[in-house]
Amino acid sequence: TTANGLIALISGLLGLIGVPILIIIYLLKNKYTEQIVASTYLWTLSEKFLKKKKQKKLLSGLISLILQIIAVVTISLLVAHPVITIPNDAKEYCFILDGSGSMNVRYLEELSDLEESNNLDELGTKSKFDIGKEEVKYIIENSNNGSMFTLIYVGENTRVIYENTIDRVKAVELLSKLEPSGVTVDYKTAISYAQEKFNANNSLVTYLVTDKPYKSNNIEVINVTDLEKDNNYTIIDLNFTQTDMLKVSGKVVSYNESTTLEVEIYVDDKLITTEDVICSKNEFKEFIFETENSDFKYIKAVIKNEDTLLQDNEKIVYNIEKEHGYTALLVSNNPFYLETVINTFGNITVDVITPGSYSDSITGYSLYVFDSFNPEVLPSDGTIWLFGVETSISGSGFSVQDVVTNEEGLELSYPKNSTTLYKELTKGLLKDKIVVSKLVKYGLYRNFTTLLTYQGNPVIFTGTTDNGNREVVFSFDLHNSNFPLLLDYLILFKNLINYSFPVIMEESNYECGDTVLINVLSSFDSIRVDSPKGNVQYLDVTSEVAEIVAVEPGVYTLSITEGESRKEFSFFVSMPLEESDTDSSDLEELEINLQGEQENNYIDGIYDKLLILFIIISVIFVIDWMVYCYEQYQLR
Repeated sequence: TTANGLIALISGLLGLIGVPILIIIYLLKNKYTEQIVASTYLWTLSEKFLKKKKQKKLLSGLISLILQIIAVVTISLLVAHPVITIPNDAKEYCFILDGSGSMNVRYLEELSDLEESNNLDELGTKSKFDIGKEEVKYIIENSNNGSMFTLIYVGENTRVIYENTIDRVKAVELLSKLEPSGVTVDYKTAISYAQEKFNANNSLVTYLVTDKPYKSNNIEVINVTDLEKDNNYTIIDLNFTQTDMLKVSGKVVSYNESTTLEVEIYVDDKLITTEDVICSKNEFKEFIFETENSDFKYIKAVIKNEDTLLQDNEKIVYNIEKEHGYTALLVSNNPFYLETVINTFGNITVDVITPGSYSDSITGYSLYVFDSFNPEVLPSDGTIWLFGVETSISGSGFSVQDVVTNEEGLELSYPKNSTTLYKELTKGLLKDKIVVSKLVKYGLYRNFTTLLTYQGNPVIFTGTTDNGNREVVFSFDLHNSNFPLLLDYLILFKNLINYSFPVIMEESNYECGDTVLINVLSSFDSIRVDSPKGNVQYLDVTSEVAEIVAVEPGVYTLSITEGESRKEFSFFVSMPLEESDTDSSDLEELEINLQGEQENNYIDGIYDKLLILFIIISVIFVIDWMVYCYEQYQLR
């Protein structure tokens, strides 16, 4: 900073005080007394005739003093950090680095004669992105002192990594930490930013490092593609259907050559079959396979042929129903109606117990159903269904007021309601006549969504408990109504099950760059997301929907905690089709330019490599004082 530079300058100049001090020391330093002995008498006598010899000795003392003064002055100037300015010697560089999915392509041999990369894997391969970073590193390290560098990374988003820095070591260090994403990129934002810098300095040297076919008049395009080495095969699609058999289908493509692709198909971790698919160049070829139907979590297809882009050789499709498996506890003396309807929809395992067997200590279920039974304390986990409760329960959000009976039947009606939740829960209902012989009148002291009423009193309503758990309340026993005999019974309970067990994820397959939406239940304590590269992110659980942008190809894992329980979901993110297509031989070069005329008015360079001079002067200084001390104390 300017303040630090000023401090260094003052400190260095204060060091010049050492010059007069050195002269005083030189004048006052002890002169040792020479003692003449027999062996040196003739030599001493001869000095009378060697006047030049004495002059030389005096001159050598002055030289010693001069060298010491030079050393002090040099050290003081180095502390002040003087900089020599070299006009029009340095440049301002702006690098735009492509971090798109296709930059993950790896070659077995290097494309350039630059120094070897430190980012080689065990196979000795190097990605296009590695090569691009080496090009940028080479330019930075071989630029003149005083040059300024700006680096713009274009990947999952456009980021300015650094701007107008002259620290080459730091610039290379930050560059080395970058990795390619899996998305398709747009240079629009990066070019706009470079344009601003070009407007400020039309001698700006701009580089675009990419594998796409671009040409420009005022941007140096560094294309890191070697068309002779690009060779890529891709799985385009993967699906399954379950009937009497499990049918698996998908598509593959070979972009650079006609060949036979070896495709392995797995059901969970078990290899089921290997299909040989004959592909012509750029032809989408379908494969189909059938096997015995079974319960499974996912199906995976893998291309075994070796190619230069590994991120698109695998595709996984998850069984969402299997992923969303739940457990339910039904407390009832007559469980037939409820057990049957719950088992009809969704992947739910139902445990049935009698009211006498229920205990408040029972936990760990996704759904608790209390059929004409009043628990003293509501569960703190899972969704709660209550039928015909005749005693108020703390934390339920409603209170019992009265019991109404009529042997001839009490006809229920649908209220006028236009809320989104009401429409969702009554979707598809025929709204046939529902009659009950007995119901309980409740007073609501919290906002609920009412689905059915009797004379304005809520009969079926949904909401949440004091603990935030979803709650569905029926004010009557199903056995005291005609409701289980109606088609609306199945339709309503299907809607209620979807409400009670919202699908955490609607899809299991995405492309890099897609936004993944995750439904959040009130009981969620945390949602952790592990990316394919091991990056960890925690999502917001205070809103109804959390989201994450998928930028890495591969398997993402969601870890959801609810109290002491933990559940995992997975989804697969594939490379965009345009990034998998690495064959650009038939593509026309695209034009990309900055507006304005390029000039060659460069910025001033600097020369501050005085370290070598500092070392030389310091060595001379030390040697001179060592000789003086030796003469002073050893030759006496």
